[in-house]
Amino acid sequence: EVGNQIHRLYGGAQYHRAMREFNLATRCLRLPTISEDEIANAAGMGETHDGVNFLRAACVISLEKARMSFDPLLDALRIRMVHVMGKACPISEFMLVQKKERAANSYGYGSGGPYGPGNSNGGNRVSDITQNPQFRQLVRTIYDKFVQQCSEATMMRCYDDLTALTRFV
Repeated sequence: EVGNQIHRLYGGAQYHRAMREFNLATRCLRLPTISEDEIANAAGMGETHDGVNFLRAACVISLEKARMSFDPLLDALRIRMVHVMGKACPISEFMLVQKKERAANSYGYGSGGPYGPGNSNGGNRVSDITQNPQFRQLVRTIYDKFVQQCSEATMMRCYDDLTALTRFV
């Protein structure tokens, strides 16, 4: 059983729940059935049928069926992880705003904090670029692109590992 099924989780907790669900799904995976026709087609037609040909045919069939059933799980995991990581950016933005508000309240600054209208530095307004919507959108776009690139690189590594495990069969 995967914990916290009914709770809305964010960040690391959501990541770990998705990984636990993937682990459970791979352990409970039902492999597709193999028909006699598939075995006959994989073994081929010929005068000589020895044990090696049948063993190789069985390996080829099992690898193909495993890939057919495991690839959708990897794709689903990638989609979920991109979603989880994509939600981390707005959460961090919210945390930065909260941190700024707490700092402004705890240090006794005016309504705008050290960078706003009630600052005490003689009227020289210092702009806080982190509060600029265009800047935050730019950071968000860069972050989303980074998450997508990492996702694609990770999937390539997963497929490379699967290929490496099955190369010598």
